[in-house]
Order: sequence, then C-alpha cells, then structure tokens
Amino acid sequence: MTVTRSAYIFSIATFLFGFGLGGVSLHVASAQGLFGIKTSVTQIGTALVEMQKNVDALQKNMGTIKQAKDQLSALSPAGSDAIKSKAESLKQLVPGLSQ
Repeated sequence: MTVTRSAYIFSIATFLFGFGLGGVSLHVASAQGLFGIKTSVTQIGTALVEMQKNVDALQKNMGTIKQAKDQLSALSPAGSDAIKSKAESLKQLVPGLSQ
C-alpha cells in the first residue's frame, strides 16, 4: 500500500512539474508570435501595401502621358500620320539620315 501511495504521489508531482514547464514554454512561444511568423507576415503585408500604392501612382502617370499624347496629336492637322510622313520625307531629303 505504501508503494501504491508513493507511486501515486510521484505521478501527481511529475504531472504538475511537466504542466508547469509546458506553461512556461507556451508563454515564450506566444511572445515570439507563433514561431516568429508574425513578423514575416507583417513585412509581407507592408510590402503589398507599398506595391499597390506604386501601381496606383503608375496608372495615374500613364493617364497623364496618354492625355499629353492626345493633346499633341490634336495639335497636328492630320494627327500622328502627318508627323510620320514628314519624318520620312526629311529622311529622303538628307542623304545618310536614314542610316
């Protein structure tokens, strides 16, 4: 009976000791953010937000360039085709320009 009681007390003490150590290691893991993944996910999210801002700015600049192109082609009487034909005639007038 003493052996059973000693084994019982030893089992309870071992369980409580293991439970305590498990609780301490769990707090350390949660402080780092699930194996350090939290920092990586935050960096990826920040990079994606910056990339989206850059894409938006690029689209805005492309709109500005398209508007300027439309304005320049409106100044030419026949549009961009007239500019191309004048460039071809200039190449024909000046020898060696087309090379």
